[in-house]
Amino acid sequence: MKNLRNFPTIIRNEFGGLPKNMKLFLINVLAYGATVEGISAVLLNLYLLRLGYGTEFIGTINSAGLFVFALVSLPIGAVQRYSSRQMLQMGQLLSLIGILGIPLAYYFGEGQAALLIASRILAMIGLSAYFVHQIPFAMEITKPAWHNKALSITMAVFSLSAFLGSWFGGLLPQFFGNLLNLPLTDARPYQMPMFFASIIILPAILAIHLIPNKLPQMDSNDDSSPESSNAITTHWRELAGLVAIILVVRMFQTGGVGVVNTFSNVYFDDALGVPTSQIGFISGLGRLLGVPMSLIIPWLITRYGNFKLVHISLGLIVIFILPMALIPFWPVAAIALISINSMGSLRYLSFVGFTMALVSDKQRSLMSGAGEMAIGGGFAISSFVGGYLIAWFGYRELFLYGAGMTVIGAVAFWLIFRRRAARLTAVAATATD
Repeated sequence: MKNLRNFPTIIRNEFGGLPKNMKLFLINVLAYGATVEGISAVLLNLYLLRLGYGTEFIGTINSAGLFVFALVSLPIGAVQRYSSRQMLQMGQLLSLIGILGIPLAYYFGEGQAALLIASRILAMIGLSAYFVHQIPFAMEITKPAWHNKALSITMAVFSLSAFLGSWFGGLLPQFFGNLLNLPLTDARPYQMPMFFASIIILPAILAIHLIPNKLPQMDSNDDSSPESSNAITTHWRELAGLVAIILVVRMFQTGGVGVVNTFSNVYFDDALGVPTSQIGFISGLGRLLGVPMSLIIPWLITRYGNFKLVHISLGLIVIFILPMALIPFWPVAAIALISINSMGSLRYLSFVGFTMALVSDKQRSLMSGAGEMAIGGGFAISSFVGGYLIAWFGYRELFLYGAGMTVIGAVAFWLIFRRRAARLTAVAATATD
């Protein structure tokens, strides 16, 4: 209880003196969290259902976008000609156009499905560039002593904004339905919030533009962030093999989260009859609980290490998915979804922290691209297979499939990297002495 009362003081001491560059960057993160993981995440599939499409098409459009996301992430991460700042700006512009195209497709008749898919693909290309370079950019605009803190607070703000976006996203259809005098079975109350989501991206673009080009000077005697000294140097041939392994293992690991993120709103709406406003709140509550989780990640990493945290987070995800598969009762599914979403930052940052420590500073964007490619590929497979699993069998088989994929990914990760994890721990301990 004493530690709980001291939590605000600990956070102030740990994250006090937020650099100006980070403040601007967090405005950008706030906008993208509210849009991508908030409004769009809650309403896209429900909007498609109201347009008359089934789960097969929903799975297809999600998998098409995610497949392209995966396909371009690694090349985007390998680009050296343009800076992370420039790649972020390019990604923002493409994602804005793509996100705007989704609600515009409402006005098209025969070519509506094609426009929906094309817009989704364009948005995902932009989001690939954004997410691949988000972490390297956050590390570029801060001194080494702030790297872990920067990533932690980025995920905290992203989780908070995702909660707000999910909450408001769930309420907006009712608001626009009343405004337009239309029932919630019509597509228009879901279309208008998606227009609103595209507008939110504009201040995000401005925030990145206002960050100065001059990066902070790195103190040569600053050894509080030992990424470079702890990294295991790799030749290009070894690096290529490492990237390939990361791709395969990570794709399996994301199977569970992939089916939950893609189809949970459809499951609540179609199978459990939960109102849209309630779906938005449930989806967002997990993100809100992810805020304190994100802020204590630096402490968790210090205590347990990234390798152990990866397995802890994956094990908990499997445990929480199983009730969704076996108990078709909305409070049970809600608790499971909230729990899974609350661990998003832990799952993501522990894996990113481990893989970033395997390479040199100059290879960060490449490793980030590999990670995002794997996530996109895993989500694409889950979306495509999941749409047909629902149509052929049902939601139970969908969630069991996701849990099984995650177990395979966790076991493979342990078998492949347990020795390298021990080596990293030994190198870190030597650097600390």
